Amino acid sequence: MASPIQIVLNPENYEEAREAGGGGGRKDFFAHRDAEFVAHRTALMSQIDTISGVLSAQSQGDVGFVKVILRREAWAKSHRPVASLFRHDRTPTVGGGDLGVMIIEARPGTLLQVAAEIAKAETHTEMRYNEQKQKDEPHPSARKSETGAIDRVELYGPADRRSFSVEEAVAWLSNPMTGSSYQVELFDSPPPRSEWDLLDAGHRRLAESFVAGFNALDYGLAVERLPNHRHKQPILSVRLDQSSDQPVLRLNETSFSERRRDLAVFNPDLKRHARLLAFLDSHPLVRRVELPGIVVRAAGSATPTPRTRPTNVTVPIRDSRRTHPRLGIIDGGISEALSDWVIDRWDILADEDADLAHGTFIGGLAAVGGALNGAQTCPEPDGAELVDVAVFPNERKAGAFASYYPEGLPQFFDEMETAVSDARARHGVRVFNMSLNILQPAAPDRYSPHAARLDQIAETNNAVVFISAGNIQPQDLRAEWPADATTALANLVNARNDGLLTPAESARNVAVAALNPPGHDGCLPFAPTRYSRRGPGLRAGVKPDLAHVGGAGSQHPVLGHGLFSILPDGAIVDGCGTSYASPLAAKTAAVLDHAIEGEVSRETLIGLLVHHAEMPGPLQSKALAPIARHMVGFGMPPSADRILETGDHAITLVFASRIRRDQQINFRFAWPASLVGPGGKCRGRAKITLVSTPPLDARFGSEFVRVNINATLQQEQAGGGWKGRLEPLYLPSKRESPAVEAELIEHDLKWSPVKVLAKTFPQGLGPSSNWRLFVDYLTRAGEVMPEEGVPFTAIVTISDPEAEQPVFTDMRQNLQALGTQIADIRTAARITPRV
Repeated sequence: MASPIQIVLNPENYEEAREAGGGGGRKDFFAHRDAEFVAHRTALMSQIDTISGVLSAQSQGDVGFVKVILRREAWAKSHRPVASLFRHDRTPTVGGGDLGVMIIEARPGTLLQVAAEIAKAETHTEMRYNEQKQKDEPHPSARKSETGAIDRVELYGPADRRSFSVEEAVAWLSNPMTGSSYQVELFDSPPPRSEWDLLDAGHRRLAESFVAGFNALDYGLAVERLPNHRHKQPILSVRLDQSSDQPVLRLNETSFSERRRDLAVFNPDLKRHARLLAFLDSHPLVRRVELPGIVVRAAGSATPTPRTRPTNVTVPIRDSRRTHPRLGIIDGGISEALSDWVIDRWDILADEDADLAHGTFIGGLAAVGGALNGAQTCPEPDGAELVDVAVFPNERKAGAFASYYPEGLPQFFDEMETAVSDARARHGVRVFNMSLNILQPAAPDRYSPHAARLDQIAETNNAVVFISAGNIQPQDLRAEWPADATTALANLVNARNDGLLTPAESARNVAVAALNPPGHDGCLPFAPTRYSRRGPGLRAGVKPDLAHVGGAGSQHPVLGHGLFSILPDGAIVDGCGTSYASPLAAKTAAVLDHAIEGEVSRETLIGLLVHHAEMPGPLQSKALAPIARHMVGFGMPPSADRILETGDHAITLVFASRIRRDQQINFRFAWPASLVGPGGKCRGRAKITLVSTPPLDARFGSEFVRVNINATLQQEQAGGGWKGRLEPLYLPSKRESPAVEAELIEHDLKWSPVKVLAKTFPQGLGPSSNWRLFVDYLTRAGEVMPEEGVPFTAIVTISDPEAEQPVFTDMRQNLQALGTQIADIRTAARITPRV
């Protein structure tokens, strides 16, 4: 099985200065440590000899799978031990585990060949004179370099295959929503029995023992290969039931009609499950045994029934007797079809220079999107009062833009700022949508003047502008997002010219990417669209910030792009673009702003969206974790109702404050009593989102953020100290050594105005139920904390993942006992000046 393609979008994090005179790229990992190398070489040969003995004796034949674990310094491609030791013709690489782990297919004979090569590695440090450097440098042979690159060699075993107990499995599978079947990933798929004669003895025994192992489990077993997976990465569905039938094995692709059958009642017998799992744990062909997920009606799920194209729509009548969410639309104008919802217009465009189609489509999503598209796509109630900021002339009319803005973009932003300030002052509009981009890629080391200007407009007006991430040019469109993670990664390798457009790298506003709609046969629901541009944008932060449905990039014969709104004449039309994803996220922000009394801060508004955003289903694969943030940011926000209210199993606390010079925030509290076990061990899930508005300075390029605000959730230790317990949301793997600055910037989001950390503790953690939220700051060299401080909002959620314990009640009582005053955020403006 070929190794899946792994994309690392942050290679600079793992780079190190190249050693002078590196011997043609070969590195001596044991230079001048000859005795240590001899011990290391002996240990590797012993490990290989042990594994060879196990493979020789195993009943399933002599073919097995082995983990070659590299030392951290040897993770680079040039150091992989595949040229001399684990050659493809000898021990083919079939996959990978965590960072620096190769998985190979091996036999006793081939392993002994590897051991023989290791034995030939010189035990002294070979030196060669470097003419350029005029000094001697280590110059190892390929054998020594590759031997030194390996940390250890282990047989792929039961601990690699399963991470749950028999009791946990039966409890989980007893829920009918799971389908009650194990998901079993194989290293390779056994061929049909008619082709077994083509296999060598070792691989034939592997296939025979696999089939025989299932048959030995007797009655009530159904095994079938799941569809839509790559041929070389088969996944089986394995289910125990209460029927008296002999095992049914469908190890090759099955048709839809074969899969449609009545299922017998699930068998919860622990002994039967223990036998099955013991077999799967020990068989070499099995790579991983997993429990299935539960399909829920939430972001990322598909529409249960086929959609139909809407044929008529009635724009709802605005009830002027009550207030509504308000949204400013910065575009080319909104037509009279939505005039009842347009409460004001900033219109400098002559009729012949206006292009109402784009702005009307956006306004239509806010006014009637739910009726046209359903709650999965447009989760907020229909209706929003619109301020039409018509400042962008028809781009298809030659000379139109220049006639209004002869001084170019600075003049355009001047006009925009005046319009935004007017809407803010006259109508209290806080949320604006600007589905406009500048045809200029965002650079990782440059804070563009366009983004800087937009940020200044937002900060001056205490507003938030939602910006489209930008659309890829037609000639550069990616393939539709596949269900297979490896194929998705491969497609991204081949993509070009698909980076964010300015001003989407804005530090004060929200950039929105586009997701596919549900119920559209031509695309995977809620996956990134083929036209949506991706981050990272600037090095400090996550861009895009959020994602929402923007219509499919491939047309359906009936549904078209699958996202519907109206034309200037009121007729229904379908469309796609990040332009149309942005206003859906903006609408939720407007509903939040409307639901919370008083003037909610920018930091809180953005924080609520980011904190509750959910990663779309197609991006939840572990293989996609390194690139997910560049595609969809923190995910797709749910409806405002879901943000503002949770069940009793969770509590969300909002801290909206300002950190000043020489100050820090230290908020102590007790972990919910219902989640505290013996010895003070605390279980549950915790999440922090921090949004701040630090000073910015574009002169410093990628270091344009001048003050870093940091928030941690810490648990008291036995010695009286405090230990941070959460991890950055996008940390690529568990750290084995202190992170360098580059890693802190990329994964911990150091210097980013928006940070998210989370962790689940299912088994309980630590010695104490005493915790604290700790907020502090760090300035750049030569920078001084502003006299007025830095405003921030920290949002903390503590919950029971099993949704059983009364966390809200526990925490509320604890906080009130400590003298902490808390109130519903929707009415808190009556009590506190900052929300």
